[in-house]
Amino acid sequence: MYRFLLWRLAPFYVVALICEFITFGVLLSVEQNLVDWSFLPMVKTIGVLLKTSTIAFVYLMIPYMTYLCFIPANKINSPFDKNLTTIVYASFVFFMLFEETMSLVFWNRYSTSFNNKAVEYMLNVNEVSNSLTHNYMFFGYILALFVITHLIMIKSKPFLWYPKQILGIGKRIFYWLVYVACCAMIFVNFNDNELKINENNVNNELSKGGTYSLVSSFWQSKSLYLRFYMLK
Repeated sequence: MYRFLLWRLAPFYVVALICEFITFGVLLSVEQNLVDWSFLPMVKTIGVLLKTSTIAFVYLMIPYMTYLCFIPANKINSPFDKNLTTIVYASFVFFMLFEETMSLVFWNRYSTSFNNKAVEYMLNVNEVSNSLTHNYMFFGYILALFVITHLIMIKSKPFLWYPKQILGIGKRIFYWLVYVACCAMIFVNFNDNELKINENNVNNELSKGGTYSLVSSFWQSKSLYLRFYMLK
């Protein structure tokens, strides 16, 4: 039973890791003079990046994991299931591409991963849209993301379907409860300060996955979002 869930989640996880590590490689080349290239610091940096990327992925996939665990067995691999999974997967790929390229833009401006400045900047929708439109050819950029998403879909879509018939919704619900419990344990026990294990601050910033740093910034921000939008 667990193989079905792993099979369905695997393409999402692979895409997430590839996007994160491509961004990591680009930033390494940009900041190569400031990075501590020693063996142990680099191992720590890559290890933390893998950790933050996995944590972000686990939380992002809660809705789809819930769907997989509660869908009736006779609907698995049905046209409805395949169409919905295709839409979810394409949206996920597009989001990862968009978020990672935005993290590069933010790094280019502030030389750091997403933080509270990113929250304040992104809350001002007009400023963000104007900046992207004038400085980064926004429409061409979005079109390019759609093209890359389509190419990724062509290559990886056949791997989305588990070839065997799945029965037993009870077991799937059990795995869903285990999944939710793991998310709760991460939320309760995880401390963001534990990520700062390198003496070099650039290494520490590079080790924060783009998705993780963005979500973490919004979660930890003290901004009064509702009040902000009411004032606007």
